[in-house]
Amino acid sequence: MTTTTSLDIRRVSPTIGAEIRGIDISQPLSEDTIAAIRAAWLEHLVVFFPDQHLTPDQQVAFAERFGEVTEGHPVEPSLEGYKQVLPIDSLKDRTNFWHTDVTFMSRPPTGSLLYAVTLPEVGGDTMWSNTRAAYDALAEPLQRLCDGLVGIHYDPSYAEEIANGAGQEWEGRQVTKLWPVEHPLVRVHPETGRKNLFVNPNFTVAIKDMYGLQGSGLLRMLYDHMTQYEFICRYRWEAGTLGFWDNRATMHYGIYDYGAERRVMHRVTLRGERPQGLVPVAG
Repeated sequence: MTTTTSLDIRRVSPTIGAEIRGIDISQPLSEDTIAAIRAAWLEHLVVFFPDQHLTPDQQVAFAERFGEVTEGHPVEPSLEGYKQVLPIDSLKDRTNFWHTDVTFMSRPPTGSLLYAVTLPEVGGDTMWSNTRAAYDALAEPLQRLCDGLVGIHYDPSYAEEIANGAGQEWEGRQVTKLWPVEHPLVRVHPETGRKNLFVNPNFTVAIKDMYGLQGSGLLRMLYDHMTQYEFICRYRWEAGTLGFWDNRATMHYGIYDYGAERRVMHRVTLRGERPQGLVPVAG
């Protein structure tokens, strides 16, 4: 068992992201080492482990040290033989849009662990945005406004697929219908107590009681703000790297710039809780 607690941490950008080198996450790790990794994860929001050699079972086993592992996805089919692993294959799936994983469900994942299996020769990077830093940088009147608002999250395309029978198992139940869900626009992180913006362009469809141009205009402004360069890191994958991000305080974008080349990633997610903010939400 690895007992090292002095981690080799190298920041990817001043605001978000860090590499953790010199550790083999396929092997059992001590509680102290897991605690040190969790502390780095909470600070940097996304941490990368290069030079790993993980089977799907080993990826799940590492994820289980940080929480309960979910099924692969509410709609997309899991990797054959591994119901907790979601294959993201560019032949079918490309995530070239800003999003936070599965916020169209009432309890979005706490975190996601993405393992690079097959990569194009060049391209296929992923970007992450620090939505905590984005909230902190809002003018105080905007912070107060957002503190009292609720976002509505939904995915019409997934709703149609589920209606046609494509729903998968999620939280131990078969998904048979997708309803809009409410989440606070500003989420209070349950571990750090910090506030962060909890909206994303792919799944936040409206602001409650602020419909039409007022709501869509505020969301566009927030998205422009959240994706400023000072809140973002861009990471160049290598095969065998695992990235682990805090889904409660980030959003991400898988860049599709590699044409017909193939990109295959395996994702595992940690079960989450209902997001809590400063205002009550339905559900």
